[in-house]
Amino acid sequence: MKTWQLTPIILLLLATIGITIYIYNHRFTEKTKFHRIPITEEAIIYEAPLKDKETINILILDGGGVRGLIPLYVLQYIERQVGKPINEIFDVFSGVSTGAIIATGINIPMKQLREQYGDYGSKIDLLIKLYKSESKYLFSTPWYHKILTGAGMFSPRFMGDRLHQVLKFHYSENLKFTDLEKPVIMPSLDIYTGRVHLFKNYGEEIAELPSNSVYQLVVAASSAEGVFPPVDFITSSRDLSHRYFADAAVSENDPTSMILLDIVEKYPNKNFYILIMGSGTPPLRSAKDSYQDIKNWGRLQWFPDIITDVQRSMDTQQLYALRIAKLLSPKGRIEFDYLNVKVNNPKVGIFDYESIDSLKIHADRLIEENKPEIDQAIEHLKERSE
Repeated sequence: MKTWQLTPIILLLLATIGITIYIYNHRFTEKTKFHRIPITEEAIIYEAPLKDKETINILILDGGGVRGLIPLYVLQYIERQVGKPINEIFDVFSGVSTGAIIATGINIPMKQLREQYGDYGSKIDLLIKLYKSESKYLFSTPWYHKILTGAGMFSPRFMGDRLHQVLKFHYSENLKFTDLEKPVIMPSLDIYTGRVHLFKNYGEEIAELPSNSVYQLVVAASSAEGVFPPVDFITSSRDLSHRYFADAAVSENDPTSMILLDIVEKYPNKNFYILIMGSGTPPLRSAKDSYQDIKNWGRLQWFPDIITDVQRSMDTQQLYALRIAKLLSPKGRIEFDYLNVKVNNPKVGIFDYESIDSLKIHADRLIEENKPEIDQAIEHLKERSE
């Protein structure tokens, strides 16, 4: 068959593939939708159990996908050294993306966990088991989805329904956000306004929540853009305020300043100890290349380093803000520790479930490299949790 005879066949084949990709991405990729349910006055907890505390201990966890195992292993170590469960050591919990899953998971009522898992050990131990058992399911996709979405170029990379199912099972359909044992603050990106919205389980802001369901709010707070579909809280009216939500990591991967401001405004006469935990910082690609190679990079080659630099900048700016706050406050009023580790050798991506076993190595290295800071944090927590 001659080339000119093949051309129509090739064009028809390309058109068919293009139409199939378009239809799949616009009609058949999953949506995550929940009904927006107004929260009644009776459910609002106006006063968090913090007014009698002299020092408020705050735990803040960065985003990072499967690398959330790194702070979990470190929390396991701290828990054993202090001799108390993490949910008894800290007073306020916050986290972005995978950090939101950890912050809420630590505060699920013990009664529910016993009914669901039996003798589960500590909550940290249980979360480690769940991360190791569920990561492959969450961060793998059917072959057709991978091909038709261009590996996440045209639609979310992973299946939103899987995230929904896992969180719904772990938290249960009936657990309310206001039922969690301690104050929890989860940042989520309000796509309609472009602002970070704080989901809080205490205070007047409860009335502004799109739902009181823990698993629905956690899905909204951990649906990373381009990775899982954002959450649509369907309303019966045309009011779009606080309707579409996604992972806040692209805006506030380390929300320390927002969280501290919120707590200080409500409890201005307290002392504060903040432990901030990262989930590993990847190395820059440019660190391993010569200038001869880097000078020819275009936007495609620079993109991974730009994302990493944005995350590093967020952490740095938050730490600057904390240092300023500490310097301007009376001695001992604000204390903090920041724990993180470089992720290299081997490099582990935030969705790389196949390298999940190496995360324990990274956590052990974090503990070893930050031993003075961790010992200091443990002493702070021992003194202030008695």
